[in-house]
Order: sequence, then C-alpha cells, then structure tokens
Amino acid sequence: MNEELDPATAEFARRTRALLEGSAGSLPARTRSRLTRARYAALEPRVAARATGAQAYWRRWLPAGAVSAAVLAVLLLLGGPPTPELPQASVTSGEDLELLADRDALELAQDQSAPDAEDDYAFYAWAAGAAQEEANGKVGS
Repeated sequence: MNEELDPATAEFARRTRALLEGSAGSLPARTRSRLTRARYAALEPRVAARATGAQAYWRRWLPAGAVSAAVLAVLLLLGGPPTPELPQASVTSGEDLELLADRDALELAQDQSAPDAEDDYAFYAWAAGAAQEEANGKVGS
C-alpha cells in the first residue's frame, strides 16, 4: 500500500490489520507454521521468476560484451589504429640549425622569466617606431 489513503480508508486498514494480527496470535503454533510455509511456497515462483529475469538480461548482453572485448584485445595486440604520416621538416637555410645549436641562446632563454604585457607593448612600440624611422630614411637611433 504505497498510495496515500484518505483518513477513513486508513482507519479501516489499521483496524483490519489489528484484527488479523490478533486472530493470528491466537492460532496454535503448528497452524501458524503451516500458514508460513504455505505463504513461502506461494511466493517462490515469483522470486524464481525475478532471478530468471535477471539471468536472462545478462545472457542477452553477454555475447555483445564478449565481441567487444575480443575486438579491443585485437586492437591492443596489433598496436591500435594506424597513425598518419607526419610531414618531414625541410631546412631551407642553416639559420634554424644555428639557433638550435647555439648554447648561449638556450641559456639566455632559460634565464629570463616570462615577459609580461608591458614588456611586450614596449617592444612592439619600439619596433613600430624603428620601422617608421627606417621608412622616413633615418637609420639607427
């Protein structure tokens, strides 16, 4: 009885329950035992059906799980999906190699902390001014 009952129905159910419990309490122990065994025998098919339903559910999905596991195992054994070829870097001049090989440039880059926005702005302002001076014919400052 999971539903909400109106007060009159709830009172009727309470009185009925009290009456049944009282009458069951007055029965001999042998009769109560037989009633309990009969109740469990009546409920057994329902409990068995629930267990069978759960087993049927797992039996239905077991082949799909086995196939998925087999495909995953094959992929792992073969090394996974093929990776696309990476493009080869072309060196057009030796400047790139010089920058990589220069130890001082690496130390200089590692010693400096990350520049903040003001340093970036000052550099861009200087670069723009230098470009304008060069365009006007003034070289060097």
